[in-house]
Amino acid sequence: MDGWIARMENALATLAARLDDPPPLEELASAANVSPFHFHRIWRAMTGETVARTVTRLRIASAQQRLAEPDASITSVAMETGFGTSQSFARAFRRVTGMSPTEFLSNGAERITAATAEGAPLRIELRERAELVVLRREGGAYRELNELFWQLWNWAEGAGKLDGLQGIYGIPLDDPVSIEEHHLRYDACLAFTDPGKPPAAFARVTLPAGDYAIVRHHGSYEGLEASNQRAIDALLALARDPADFPLFHHFLDDPEEVAPEALRTDILIRLVPAENRPC
Repeated sequence: MDGWIARMENALATLAARLDDPPPLEELASAANVSPFHFHRIWRAMTGETVARTVTRLRIASAQQRLAEPDASITSVAMETGFGTSQSFARAFRRVTGMSPTEFLSNGAERITAATAEGAPLRIELRERAELVVLRREGGAYRELNELFWQLWNWAEGAGKLDGLQGIYGIPLDDPVSIEEHHLRYDACLAFTDPGKPPAAFARVTLPAGDYAIVRHHGSYEGLEASNQRAIDALLALARDPADFPLFHHFLDDPEEVAPEALRTDILIRLVPAENRPC
């Protein structure tokens, strides 16, 4: 865990230096030496908050120091720390500190530390390569995905591919807690022994062979995001790093035949080979 704290502190330093224009995801992930696919969830596991919340909190920390100066006014500090109005500044200030700016009596900010979280049973499994046909949806929450999967299924049935079906997968490419809903991307996927050449609306993705960290989710798909985060929390305890590949789901049951509370879904995170683990 100490290694992860150091890496997240590198990202924090990058963020703190640019509060007026926060760096993009890719730059923060690079500072932490981790894949952008996993950065947001690891950040939340380590800090207990989103990057946006951290930015607000650091701006408030800066505002606390500025308010302690004799010539400061609430309006001027609001503008200097990136808030559009004194009203939005006051709301954010109270949300972070529990008091209004006028009630502020001290300065400084609490250091970001690792957040405690319940672990999830996690196993490491060596998996073979798999070839997927993928249909992507851009925009929209990670729910009501049946139509997307049915489009993929209907193509596979019409193309005579179902005899070679090896599995049903889903890839939530973004962290829905950190990314706005209209920017979320989701890939519905079917694995085949021979995917062939799918039509233009579809794409092919390879799940590489190698070690995967796996956490099993039991129950409705509604709870998958909470289990995704528990999988990341469990991963942080390993002496292994996630590869530059998105977290994905392997659906083990047919929701038309299995009750929601009995559904099983494996959450998989591809791992960097142990010999290539970054320092």
